[in-house]
Amino acid sequence: MTAKRTKATGDLNLRAAKELYASRRRLIFQRSLAIGIFSFTIIGFILISIIWGETMIDFFTDSMKVRAMVARNPVASRLIFFFANFFQVVVAIIPGEPFELAAGYAFGAIEGTLICMAAIYAASILIFLIVKRFGRPVIELFFEPERIDEVKLFRKPGKLNALMFILMFIPGTPKDILTYLAGLTPMKLSIWLIVVSARLPSVVTSTVSGGLVGSGDYLFALTVFGVTAVVALLGVLLYRWLNRRAERKEDVDVIAD
Repeated sequence: MTAKRTKATGDLNLRAAKELYASRRRLIFQRSLAIGIFSFTIIGFILISIIWGETMIDFFTDSMKVRAMVARNPVASRLIFFFANFFQVVVAIIPGEPFELAAGYAFGAIEGTLICMAAIYAASILIFLIVKRFGRPVIELFFEPERIDEVKLFRKPGKLNALMFILMFIPGTPKDILTYLAGLTPMKLSIWLIVVSARLPSVVTSTVSGGLVGSGDYLFALTVFGVTAVVALLGVLLYRWLNRRAERKEDVDVIAD
């Protein structure tokens, strides 16, 4: 009996040690990634400022010059924006709005939207398939386990597809973690392709705003920004309310069992 208890205790200790080791590795990866991106960005800005300085500011604040440069480099400029948006979705910790605004500013609302949506689709499909294949450890590379466990909305798959579509449609919801969590659900890739399309309105508001700034229509751009910010705030509140309600239902089910 004592030997069995000792073995059980040893197994528990070994499991706890493995979980602690995995947690430390995940934390080191997350911090290294964050520090690397931050350092690369700062160094990039410093070098650009030293080399180009005021010339760069004059260039990027003149939308005609930016769009002329895009016209001179039609393939390279579009590939750069595509892969920048793709990288943003995959890394997840980088907000996507600045890229979408820049796409609208440089290419106009329509083409900027097409570039952003193409990148979002490519990255979302890749993430979905990788998470389906390797599971939760992939998500834990970018998100803390506590944050993953906080999402209670998808524990019951009955209304999964409709709920995911609504959350992707509404501005302000955490689309970064939702994109990764989709791979853990029973959702099929064909349904996921439809769900991703719900991001279109959110992207359009950003690219339209960027396009309006590029056209010099600052008042209209501020109006779009303001309306989008209000809708995003409502989206955040709705997401939190739905998540709390799902959590309460889960607690009730546990008590009932």
